[in-house]
Amino acid sequence: MPTALIAGASGLVGRSIAAWLAGFGGWEVIGLARKPRAADRMQWVAADLTDAADCRCRLAGLKSVTHLFYAARFDHPEGKPESVGINAAMLRNVVDALDAAAGLKHVHAVHGTKYYGHQLGPVKVPAEEHDPRARGENFYFNQEDFLRERSRERGWTYTLARPHTFCSPALDTPRSIGLIIALYAAVQRELGRPLDFPGSAKAFNVRTQFTELRLLARAIAWMATEPRCANQAFNVVNGDSPSWAELWPRFANWFGTEAGVPRPFDLAGYMADKQAVWERVVQKHGLRPGALDGIVLWPYAGYVFKPEWDIMSSMAKARSLGFDEALDTGTMFQRQFEHYRAEKIIP
Repeated sequence: MPTALIAGASGLVGRSIAAWLAGFGGWEVIGLARKPRAADRMQWVAADLTDAADCRCRLAGLKSVTHLFYAARFDHPEGKPESVGINAAMLRNVVDALDAAAGLKHVHAVHGTKYYGHQLGPVKVPAEEHDPRARGENFYFNQEDFLRERSRERGWTYTLARPHTFCSPALDTPRSIGLIIALYAAVQRELGRPLDFPGSAKAFNVRTQFTELRLLARAIAWMATEPRCANQAFNVVNGDSPSWAELWPRFANWFGTEAGVPRPFDLAGYMADKQAVWERVVQKHGLRPGALDGIVLWPYAGYVFKPEWDIMSSMAKARSLGFDEALDTGTMFQRQFEHYRAEKIIP
């Protein structure tokens, strides 16, 4: 039976991978995190991935591990560059420890479409896995180079996933565009105001994409067990490329508000004084209490709604090797909203 060690298993992506492997069957699943959390059907190991000695000590007994699923990343303030050095070292620390202790067969690392540089400005669309790296520094590049070199030395294989804008119904992640939209819509409805799009008209009409995390988990498991995927990267997105202009009326209709228009404004600043409004909504509908700026990270909306250029990734490579799953993004968001309502997060 293969044994999966999931680095970053307390995070959204790691939890999704763990849930899929444990539910699918045929896997022993071990979660690795600095602060483990309760989870069924898996054991946990606590380690500080930034500390090489701690990794060697904590992972020394994991001799059965055959697959490493690396979904960890060093936390960073919204809008600030992620540390290249720390993130590169974290992966190296885990792989070094496993190479010394286990019979490793495969390493998968979760990266993203920043590989192509869409965050810097317009890029070729659709982005394909063989496209050149973006300019500047990115820890994806360092990790990819490390895995390529180490896999040649040790004889195991690796794969890389490149998703875009993670989407999950989870309630405990502040970087959740679905939850941001839901809270904003609930406040606007309470105020009797339209659901204006907090971005430019150009941003409203360009094409974008999303990755539902359960789909990502299934794709990652497929990559790790399909021999033809060895030592390659794969885009993983829902498969459609809607514009906000197409999604926004569906959102407004679901929440019972007027759709509004594109109107560039800082959503974080706009929501800063809406706590009293939110408390009124919570009391009126019997929702879970909480601070608006604690439930979500409002500045993240600026990152998602800002681009005025198409962001599209090709799924042709994965499709050609047999991974043919796809999702309608509008339906995905609707299911998330339904989950938030069932959990008493929104009215």
